[in-house]
Amino acid sequence: QKKVKISSVKRAAHMKSKKTPLTKQQQQKQKQKRDQLTSKREQGQNVFSQKARKRDNVFQKKRQNKLASLGVEPQDNGNDEDDDDMALENVADMLDGDDLALLQANRRKRKAKAKDEDSEDVMHSVGLEMEYTTATKKEEAAKKIKVNLLPIKSRDGQIITRTTEVDYVPKPKLKKQEVEEEEEEDDEEEEDIEGESAYEDSDDDVLKDVNAPKASAGPKMLSTTDLLIARQQEIQRQKYRIGVICSGLMEKPEDKMRHFHALYELMDEINPATKQPNLMPVRKLAMISVTEIFKDIVPEYRVGQVDTQMQTLRKATLERVTFENALLQQFKKFLQKLEYLTAQVNKRGGKRTPQTVKMATVAVQCMCDLLVAHPYFNYVQNIAQLLVYMLNCHYPEMRTAINQCFRTVFANDKRLEISLFIVRRINHLIKTKQNNVHVECITCMMALKIKNVNLDAEKENELKQKKLENHRQRLLSLSKKERKRRKKLTEVNRELEETRAEENKQSKHLKLTEIIKMVFTIYFRVLKNDPNSRVLSAILEGLAEFAHVINLDFFADLIDVLNRILEQQEELGYRERLHCIQTIFVILSGQGEVLNIDPIRFYQHFYRNMLVVTAGKNHDDFAIILRTLDEVLVKRRRNMSQQRLMAFVKRLLTGSLHLLHNGTLATLGTIKQTFQLTSVLDALLDTDTTIGSGRYDPELDDPEYCNASSTALYELSLLGRHYHPTVRRMAVHIANGVPASGEGALPTEIGKLTSHDLFTEYDSSQMAFNPTIPIPKAGQPKLKKGRQMYIRPDFKKEYGQLLREAKTSESESRQKLQFDFLSALQ
Repeated sequence: QKKVKISSVKRAAHMKSKKTPLTKQQQQKQKQKRDQLTSKREQGQNVFSQKARKRDNVFQKKRQNKLASLGVEPQDNGNDEDDDDMALENVADMLDGDDLALLQANRRKRKAKAKDEDSEDVMHSVGLEMEYTTATKKEEAAKKIKVNLLPIKSRDGQIITRTTEVDYVPKPKLKKQEVEEEEEEDDEEEEDIEGESAYEDSDDDVLKDVNAPKASAGPKMLSTTDLLIARQQEIQRQKYRIGVICSGLMEKPEDKMRHFHALYELMDEINPATKQPNLMPVRKLAMISVTEIFKDIVPEYRVGQVDTQMQTLRKATLERVTFENALLQQFKKFLQKLEYLTAQVNKRGGKRTPQTVKMATVAVQCMCDLLVAHPYFNYVQNIAQLLVYMLNCHYPEMRTAINQCFRTVFANDKRLEISLFIVRRINHLIKTKQNNVHVECITCMMALKIKNVNLDAEKENELKQKKLENHRQRLLSLSKKERKRRKKLTEVNRELEETRAEENKQSKHLKLTEIIKMVFTIYFRVLKNDPNSRVLSAILEGLAEFAHVINLDFFADLIDVLNRILEQQEELGYRERLHCIQTIFVILSGQGEVLNIDPIRFYQHFYRNMLVVTAGKNHDDFAIILRTLDEVLVKRRRNMSQQRLMAFVKRLLTGSLHLLHNGTLATLGTIKQTFQLTSVLDALLDTDTTIGSGRYDPELDDPEYCNASSTALYELSLLGRHYHPTVRRMAVHIANGVPASGEGALPTEIGKLTSHDLFTEYDSSQMAFNPTIPIPKAGQPKLKKGRQMYIRPDFKKEYGQLLREAKTSESESRQKLQFDFLSALQ
């Protein structure tokens, strides 16, 4: 192709004629230019219209002035009276004489007529407004609306809906300013409640305490009676308020978590909402109410933390998780408040006033209730840790409440996790305080369920499992028929599965073993490092209670320590001595029989301390002697000589004369059981003193050489005349040689009871006599008239004569009887 050259002029003309598309910037510039042109046009039009309006106004004014100069009334009614007056004055300047008078008269008539017309118009308009308002009021009064009532169910099972018409009550219209204020208050409430739905509730007025009495502006003089009446009224008002709030919480706790804030405000010393101090009964009531609510709505399981933002959950699951998280926050806040109240009396720098002590006591009781009700909920271990710390406080009421709480937890705990945690914390407390703790720290562990524990069961189970595994391997290696081998394999596998199914029990047993080790660590540390501690009595009581589960390796050392305590400590009380003796005999009656230990010295200690318990304040301690007697006279009767056995029975029966009837019955029950187990004691029922050698010495402390065989059980004759019928029957039964039937035999309901049962069932400490005392027969008392007796035989005649003379003198003088018997007789 041939290239053609084009000049620059032609090219420029060609490009100018060619239409090219505009860019965005060019389009915007063009749009701005168009807008500016239109605005200029509008401004020009406005200017022209304003000028035209001014011309019209000037023309109208000129026209009105001209008409006014001619005395013609202008047609425009919108002019003011001032303009009319000015026009008339201008015309009056040009007139004179009669014309001027006529013009002024017309002027007055016109003004009066206009005034009358205006008044008629006003009256007419007011009448129309009144008629309208009365008509609207009548319409509203006659207006009715339909309201749905509760449905009813007929006898046929059909549900019938009901409606009724009630008067329409319009809502009062609020001013614009009041509406804005209400909207601002609603916005503030929505900001305060985080993540909760704001809605109208029937309890809102009670929750916000609308009816609270307002504080007076100035000081007001009140009497003591007025103050007491106002205090009682405030307590009753807050009781009602707490009841309404708690009932609302119990109805639907998922939607009413915000109600807890009102109860927390009542727990504080100063109410944050009203800035007024809360009364102490109200604070206590609020605290107890929150505790009861948590006891009811807290679940039995441990709540896990779920992040709702990171995980997608179903609607029902999301609601449950939201409720659990909110409940956990409120529970934590409540525990923080309780901890603050207890810290006021148990930490340095706290306000130890009678009021704070009372509030701390209630707070401790609330925490005890929560621990007993839900021992495995979140933050319960924190409660247990705080209660262990408070177990060593200076206030007996708190220590007693915590002691009872721990006993209840130990008795009802099946998983043993919380029990192990509490025992570990107690061990840490005693170790930190260097054994300088109160007795309740030790006595609470008496309720631990570690009586029936075999410490060797773990090893036995392991050996059994190993044997079964070896037997299974042997069966697999045998070359027998497949059927027999399979049969034996199934049997062995079943046994193995049974042993493996006890894994739960084994884990529980491991926890129990750990608890036992911890308890005996506490006991042995106190006995070794501080034998003079004030908790020694509780330590010895615990050893006597759990001595049967002590490891055999500790027996010899423990008996040496107890013997040293008995012989070296002269200030040891009778309870400590009895607990030492009981512990030793429990050890020797069980696995300690293999030990080569001579118990004669312990028999002497026990024989010496058998008469320390009487019918006074220490009568309940006779249960310790009963438990020791079971070990000595029943379980170890074959290891005792005849002289020693007779001496114990004789002293036991002698001590029964100083006891209450239930202690006497327990004593006779033990003697009856001993008579049934051995025939050696029959010699004590014989009154012939020539049988034994020597004479019985009741004051000798050695039961082996007191010659008990030379005496008889003379106390049975005294007990045969006891005030209690069962004691009389039991004494006659033993005196007759404990017959199973015939004369002197016991009824079945009494004969089957042990000594401990007799001691408990016939206890009259609760003012209940067993058997019940019969009601006396009703009858009329016989009234006998007595005769008068005198020291002097002639006194009756003398005072009779004196009375007659006085009577005659009174009738004569008509005066009162004034007579001196003593002077007359002399």
